[in-house]
Amino acid sequence: MYQKLMTKFIAGAVMLLLTTPAWSAIEFFGTARVLPTYYSNFDFDDKKNDMFVANEGGMTKGEHIRAELRLGWMAAGEKWSVKMITEADVIMQKDTADRSFYAGAEKDGNPNTGGEFGIERVELLYKFNPALELETGWDVRFLDVRTGGLLFGDDHPFIGFRGDLSKTTSYELLYLPIQNMSSIKIEPFDSDAVNDWRVYTLKLNQKVGTFDLSPFYAYSDNDQREAKVHYYGAEVLGKIGMFKPSFEIVFADGKFDGGKDISSMAAFAGLELEVAQAFKPYVALRYTQGDDDANDNKVKGWVGITDIGRFTPLMGMDGGILSEDLGQSYGATLYSYSPERAPLKDGLPTDNYGGISNGGRGNNPGQRLAAIGAKGDLSQWVDKLSYKTQVFMIWYDKTDNLNNMRKPGKKVDKYAGTTFDFQLQYALDEHFSVGYIFGIFAPGAGIKDQFGDDPAMTNCLALTWSY
Repeated sequence: MYQKLMTKFIAGAVMLLLTTPAWSAIEFFGTARVLPTYYSNFDFDDKKNDMFVANEGGMTKGEHIRAELRLGWMAAGEKWSVKMITEADVIMQKDTADRSFYAGAEKDGNPNTGGEFGIERVELLYKFNPALELETGWDVRFLDVRTGGLLFGDDHPFIGFRGDLSKTTSYELLYLPIQNMSSIKIEPFDSDAVNDWRVYTLKLNQKVGTFDLSPFYAYSDNDQREAKVHYYGAEVLGKIGMFKPSFEIVFADGKFDGGKDISSMAAFAGLELEVAQAFKPYVALRYTQGDDDANDNKVKGWVGITDIGRFTPLMGMDGGILSEDLGQSYGATLYSYSPERAPLKDGLPTDNYGGISNGGRGNNPGQRLAAIGAKGDLSQWVDKLSYKTQVFMIWYDKTDNLNNMRKPGKKVDKYAGTTFDFQLQYALDEHFSVGYIFGIFAPGAGIKDQFGDDPAMTNCLALTWSY
C-alpha cells in the first residue's frame, strides 16, 4: 500500500513539473560602498558652527561615514524581466549598526532608527512586441540626464510603455505618481485635503546618422503646490570625429491656482574632445532663468521636476561639491546644480512648483554656469587608474530677490563663486575599487554679500565592493 501511494505521489509530482512553466534562473548582484567623508563650511562662514546637511544616508555634518549597501536580483525570459534592488543607505553609528528600536518607535524624529533596509528599486518589464513594452516599478527613469539634466531624472514610481517604432525611432510614455497623499481620515473627497503630485511624460528618440535627436514633453499636475506646468524641450547629442557635442533646451509654461503665471526656461550646451584615452577635455555652459520680482504676478525662476545635474556625463560628479546639499546657502540641493532653494529676502513669497522633494522655489535667482574639465583613463601608466577634474564659474542670473547682508539696501553681486573638483578612481580588481574626491566652493562677491567669505569643502574616500 505504501509503495503504491509513493508511486502515485512521484508520478503526480513529475506530471506537475512537466506541466508547470519552467522557472527562470535568478541572478544575484550587488554593491557595498563605504564613504568616509568630511564636510566643512557649507554656510561659507567659519565663525558659525556648521549646520546639518542632508545626503543619501540622512542628516549629518563634519566628519562621518556613509554606507550604501545594495543587494539585487534579476530574472528574465524571452519577453519579460523582473529586477529588484534592496538597499540600506545610512550614516554609520551605533543606532544604525545595532538597528535600535526606541520607545515611541523614534529617536531624533527617525522612526525605528537603523531599520531603513528595503526595496530601493524595482523594474518590471513585459514586451508584447518591439513597438510595445510595458514597464513599471520605481527604477531610474529620465528625460535629459544624457545632456544637462535640467528637467527630470530620478527613481520615482512609474508605469508606462516604450518601444521601437522603426530601426531609428523609439519612444517612452510614462505616468509618474510622485506623491499620492490624499487625506482619507476625515473628508476623503475634500479637494483642500488632496496633496498629490503627478507627472506625465513623453519622449521620442530619432537617430540621424551619428546623432540622437530627442524631443520631450512633461506635464506636472502639482496639487500640493497648486500649480500646473507644461514643459517642452529637446536634447541633441552625437559625435563627429573626435568631437562629441551635446545640447538641451527646455521651456516651462504654467499657472498657479491663485492666478500667478509660470514662464521660464533652461538650456545646456557642451563639447567633449576625445584627444586621447588619457585626456578627454570638455567645455560646457548651463543656464537656468531667474526671477527678478517675487512680488509680481509672474514666476520666472526655473524649477524642473528633479534637477539631476549630479549624474550627467559631462559636468556630473557623484560627490562633487556642487552636487552636495548647499540648500542653506547657494541653494542647490542634493543632486541639483541649480540654486532652486536659495534663501530669499524676508517676507517674499517663494511660489514653489517642483524640484527635489517639491521644494524648488519659483522666485529663485537662476544660474549662469561655465565649466571646463577633463577626464581620462591612465591605465597605460598605472593599470586601472582613472581621473576627472573640473572647474565651475557660477553667476546668478537675477539677484533682485536675494538679501544683501554685507551691504544692506544694495543688490547682491551676480558672481556666486568658483568650484573645483578632483576625482581619482583605482580598481584593485574587478570586485574592489578605491576612489577619492576633493571639492571646494570658493565664494564670489555674490556669496560674500549674503553669507561669508570662507570656502566650503568636501573630502570623500569611496571604498566599493561589487559582486
